[in-house]
Amino acid sequence: MTAYGDAVPDFGDLIRLTSGPIPGGHHVIFTSDDPEDDSIYQCLMDDDGDFLRSGDLAAGELLCDHLTSGDGIGAGVFLGSIPESLSYVRHTRTDYRVDLYLGAGDGETYVLTIYRHVWPGIPVEVEMLRTITGRFSPELLAHIDFEHDGKRYVLGSVRRLPTGMNALEYTRMGIAAQVFTHSQGLDLGQTLRFIHDSFLMAFPYEWAPAETVTGRLEERLDAFTNATPRLTEYAPWIRDWYRSIRGEMFIHRIHGNVNLRQMWLDEDERWVIGGWAGDVRLPMEERARLGSPLEDLATLQRSLFWACEGNKLWCIKAMAAIFEGYGDPMMTALFSAFVLDRACEEAADHSSRPDGRPELPFEFLDWFRDNALPTRDTMSPSQFLRSAQ
Repeated sequence: MTAYGDAVPDFGDLIRLTSGPIPGGHHVIFTSDDPEDDSIYQCLMDDDGDFLRSGDLAAGELLCDHLTSGDGIGAGVFLGSIPESLSYVRHTRTDYRVDLYLGAGDGETYVLTIYRHVWPGIPVEVEMLRTITGRFSPELLAHIDFEHDGKRYVLGSVRRLPTGMNALEYTRMGIAAQVFTHSQGLDLGQTLRFIHDSFLMAFPYEWAPAETVTGRLEERLDAFTNATPRLTEYAPWIRDWYRSIRGEMFIHRIHGNVNLRQMWLDEDERWVIGGWAGDVRLPMEERARLGSPLEDLATLQRSLFWACEGNKLWCIKAMAAIFEGYGDPMMTALFSAFVLDRACEEAADHSSRPDGRPELPFEFLDWFRDNALPTRDTMSPSQFLRSAQ
């Protein structure tokens, strides 16, 4: 058995729990012999007991007929409904999930996600899409349930993908044409605020000591500096910025991965935000990301910065419109702390990649040190930070 959290275990060390037929093979569910481990693993095997390759899945148009007929996925129970006559388009595969993209005759695209390592409860992706109803997120059409030992597991989900233009492509087109639409920035900020407010109504929240969050940022800064020594010259003033954040910080469920690749502008020029996967490597209770709502905005800012290829003026103009729609001042010490954290993370991630523009995060940190650092004490207060009670 591999170590806890490993994505691809030695299935020979697991216990075969149950199986069910699928086209071209069997859907098999395994469990561990560890009484403290209530997670399960699922895999797809051919009739000879070997793992089905991705090509085999595609060639057999995996589960299309099963799903539309309501037969589900092997040992799982299919709950929901999807259009008939779906056909395989493509797939993506990681250690933790398989995404099969399915096309319909009307031009719509759907994705069937199969989670390879599953814990009891509802995955973040399914939970979020059930919470954020309406036009702001991809539509959840169905999920696949499994019960074992009195516990419920969600083996997979089916959702409809947005049909509009991806926000990354849209942003790059706008920058190339030197076109900026203020109203769309406003709409994006309002959409993200609606999603956060939906979280606020659906999930617990709290005011936590700011030090508990900024302490985590300092730990991340240490790790980034160890990985990228060039950050050493920036670390003292960044650390001082984190420590200047005092009081209580508003904490609740956040998206955790708001970036342009996970956003679309649909045919009605309305924003749709996806990417609700969560961290499938963690037990269910640890997957949901809790933090300041401004962390999502900081992630979005860094995504915009990369799309702009360092065009700071365009990025600032876009973020100003987004914050106007969101309803919080942009230049606050709290938001800036999360932006600095994301920039340091990028510096560490891209420092050894020749194709990753490793200089870009450092160019931003230089600009921030020269332009934003002197204004910290005069920045506007954020509604997500208050004096300690």
